[in-house]
Amino acid sequence: MSILNLPEPANWSKAGARLVVAGIVVLAGLVYFLVRGILAGLRGNLWTTVLVLGIVTFPVMMMAALALAATGKTQLRTSGDATGFTVLPDKRFSMLYFTGMAVLAPSAILFAVFVPQGAIDIPMSRGMQVFSPVLFATAAVIAIGALILGVRREGVGYLKFTPSAIEIADVLKTREVEWDDIVDVRDHSDTKDGNKTGRSVVLCLRNGGEAVIGALNMYVPTGVPLYWMVRHYWRHPEDRAELRDSRALDRLRAGRFDLG
Repeated sequence: MSILNLPEPANWSKAGARLVVAGIVVLAGLVYFLVRGILAGLRGNLWTTVLVLGIVTFPVMMMAALALAATGKTQLRTSGDATGFTVLPDKRFSMLYFTGMAVLAPSAILFAVFVPQGAIDIPMSRGMQVFSPVLFATAAVIAIGALILGVRREGVGYLKFTPSAIEIADVLKTREVEWDDIVDVRDHSDTKDGNKTGRSVVLCLRNGGEAVIGALNMYVPTGVPLYWMVRHYWRHPEDRAELRDSRALDRLRAGRFDLG
């Protein structure tokens, strides 16, 4: 079966609707912030305009990356060796992410410095004048840390499948889940936020916990093939030897998975 014809997990559509609402709320906030920055520039405070543009760059870049994934334009990238089969995010997603972080870090630092001095021409309550420098300083630290970790990892993350485990890496941490510790593979979580995991694979663990592999559509178009790939290799340990050679990629491209 072609990967384009694989059935979408039932609970993903529910999560997708909530993400759309969240996206609209974030977009409205960005537009408001951007308008305030532009108005400050028209009043002669170009410094405020420049910093606002720097702050909104990261969320705009991330929205562009999400749009890329949502429209099914993700390009499959993989690598393999004798240890296992690795799936990598689309290069364009990594480029958008690192560009946004690189612009966010200095902009957030300057915001944190100049807000207490009254040099930012954006209406703020007294509480926001006190709280926002802390918020922007924290954002700067996170951005710098993410850039350093991203450079060390040479990317924003990866999924590595080996005959014994799944290695899940993002810009902050790496987790390894052994196949033998997985008791079920689902398209949603059993927690109260079960339908908020998005286009993810939820690994139900023997100890009662869960491990979520998220943002699957950043790796392959729609993310659906990766969901069925994880389920297939969990249910068929006899096929895991394929993960050490080209057969895993052949199976992924052909969509030859157990859909039961």
